[in-house]
Amino acid sequence: MQFGLPYKSYIQRSACPWTLLLAVLSLVQIAAAAEPTAAPLKPRPNILIFFIDDLGCRDIGVDGSTFHETPNLDALAKSGVRFTDFYSGHPVCSPTRAALMTGKVPQRVGITDWIHPENGIQIPAEEVTLGEAFQANGYQTGYIGKWHLGEGESAQPPKNGFAWTKGVNRGGAPGSYYFPYKRTDGYEPKLWDVPDFADGKKGDYLTDVLSASAIDFIKQRDKEKPFLLCFGQYAVHTPIQPPLDLQKKYQDKRAKLFGDSKTPEINGEGKVRSRARQDNADYAAMIENLDTNIGRVLKYLDDAGLRENTIVIFTSDNGGLSTLDGHSGPTCNLPLRNGKGWTYEGGIRIPMYISWPAGLKPATCNTPGYTADFYPTLLELCDMPQSPKQHLDGRSLASALRGTPDETLAERPIAWYYPHEHGSGHRPSAAMRRGKWKLVHSLVKNKSELYDLSSDPGEQKEISAANADVTKDLEKQLLAWIAETTGKGS
Repeated sequence: MQFGLPYKSYIQRSACPWTLLLAVLSLVQIAAAAEPTAAPLKPRPNILIFFIDDLGCRDIGVDGSTFHETPNLDALAKSGVRFTDFYSGHPVCSPTRAALMTGKVPQRVGITDWIHPENGIQIPAEEVTLGEAFQANGYQTGYIGKWHLGEGESAQPPKNGFAWTKGVNRGGAPGSYYFPYKRTDGYEPKLWDVPDFADGKKGDYLTDVLSASAIDFIKQRDKEKPFLLCFGQYAVHTPIQPPLDLQKKYQDKRAKLFGDSKTPEINGEGKVRSRARQDNADYAAMIENLDTNIGRVLKYLDDAGLRENTIVIFTSDNGGLSTLDGHSGPTCNLPLRNGKGWTYEGGIRIPMYISWPAGLKPATCNTPGYTADFYPTLLELCDMPQSPKQHLDGRSLASALRGTPDETLAERPIAWYYPHEHGSGHRPSAAMRRGKWKLVHSLVKNKSELYDLSSDPGEQKEISAANADVTKDLEKQLLAWIAETTGKGS
């Protein structure tokens, strides 16, 4: 840039010291104006995770349900990135919740089944949870609702990075969805009773009061800090207890659509039964109420001017409860096979939407992902450093969210290990998906099944014999993964 006379010549021709000083100051100001100013730092996004219990991959309208009414969730999915091939970290709740909190497959932290009463299992103290990671980076953290990661005081959310909590019981399902949210059958009532709402009244409904608590957390937050709120709704886990004002609506809808016909079932091995139609009026009423409450919280974010820069995640902890030993469950996952408790697609494929108006464009994404990926993904979206030794198994999905997925994500193996029996009729199994291939391996029979998910997402055509090399390779990789992640390798 030229300023007329050369700088040295200008000074030499300035006879007066004051003239000289003014000339120097003028040149400094011009030079300063020529320097680019630093862009103001963008405020870090808030994070709100809706972690729903037992919600199936086909329970939401945008994902295919025609019996359940979910306008708010349909709108949320369309406002952000909707995943078509997203998986829970496990076929049942506690292990998946451990995957969310640690970024690891659950067997690495010793959680391979839902946590039964008085067994002492919890996330090991040395794990740096998702809550602790964000708390250390200046986020205010909260946890509402179902936790199910241990009974003891040291296992609770405040000891795992969540400073503000509400409605967290010491077991899994709630004692009841109706005030005072307690079990009445005398079985370990203290574990399932939902605390913190003793000032409620008859007629209060648990999903409603938990949502009011979420709004309270956002109202009470320190406005100078971003927040991370994990909202673990107990719905739609059993007991299937609908909000009474919606019960008749869906009873009438069922009658109109299906008359008095019996709900069809699919017979499985032994006494295993899977529901073959979404027509449970009480479950549908719980779904609509859940949808209404999601909309209620999102509306508050919008009214408070926070929605634009809040990352909202909506997902489930396992597939829908469609399959049980002796009778079918309350929902249907078709065309996916079976449901909660199984390593078939119906037990592990789940809804997942991420909406962040300030940072992500609406899209549909078919890149496979699973629960352990949330930890590194959120770190990257919030411009925080990765912690690969902690979220050892999770991969950041930020590239996929932004429409330019890392090519290795599509073909990476994702696997599940469930060495227990379950009330769904499941017997110990493991599974692995790699690209289009899905291997399901019986740990009891030591026998594998192979499916091509690109043409057979319902896992109806078993093709291991016709693809012996693929089956052998996947089985070898799966068994090596089990050995490595359980510490039982050589």
